[in-house]
Amino acid sequence: MNPFNRNEGLERHISRYGSTLIYKTSSSYQNIYVTDRSKYEGMRGKFRILQFSSDAVQGVINMEQPQCLVASYSRITVDLIDHYASHFKKGYIIGHGIGTVSSYYSHKYLLTAEIDPLVVEVSKKYFGYTGKNVEVGDGQALLKTQEAQSQDIIFLDAYSSSEIPFHLTTKEFFTLTNEKLSDKGILIMNYIGKVSNDKLLHTLYATISGIYPYVKLFATDPKKLSKQNIFFVASRHVLEDYSPREATPIQIMDIFPPLRD
Repeated sequence: MNPFNRNEGLERHISRYGSTLIYKTSSSYQNIYVTDRSKYEGMRGKFRILQFSSDAVQGVINMEQPQCLVASYSRITVDLIDHYASHFKKGYIIGHGIGTVSSYYSHKYLLTAEIDPLVVEVSKKYFGYTGKNVEVGDGQALLKTQEAQSQDIIFLDAYSSSEIPFHLTTKEFFTLTNEKLSDKGILIMNYIGKVSNDKLLHTLYATISGIYPYVKLFATDPKKLSKQNIFFVASRHVLEDYSPREATPIQIMDIFPPLRD
């Protein structure tokens, strides 16, 4: 069976948005699509997009202005980092995509873990990624090799299709991030889900709050009923209240138990 037959919905999605399919392949982890289109989030340009499924965009770049942060979730991520860890020196990213965040902070030391070697290859060939600090392997296993309290930020942005791998949502994993962060270090997590009636969102909040004394949440649109980017920021250090330019602070009730190891 052709593995792409499992994702015919994405090909219809690509056609519906007037995109041109540039490249597609299948790895051991997911289907990988690269498309071009002339419009993205109301903007015009030559946009190139990486997707694993129709539910989410793993990365987008304007080929005419490659240094610009096109996707709102990328701008929100940078906004949160610049506010809560403006002077960070060393960081760790799980989930490479097209390398947007690591490229933006190319003057800093950011190590990225990416489990799929084909994603790294595609980022270089089709998106112009030139960074070298990418290690191929499981993000949790590679994070274990880092020294204790050595990271000023840890950014979790790992997705297989449209879901976070389960082992990166456990108490064991978040305990590990806490061990590797410096005293004033922050954990940032990009979660794609719903603000209301999302059991995993509540369970993640309970799990992370059980490890980190200070946790903030931000949503791109709190009134939206469908899935959207929701950001966790967690730290052992007090996190002041903040309203990013393109996101809104939200609060949720801790009504579900933490995830087990």
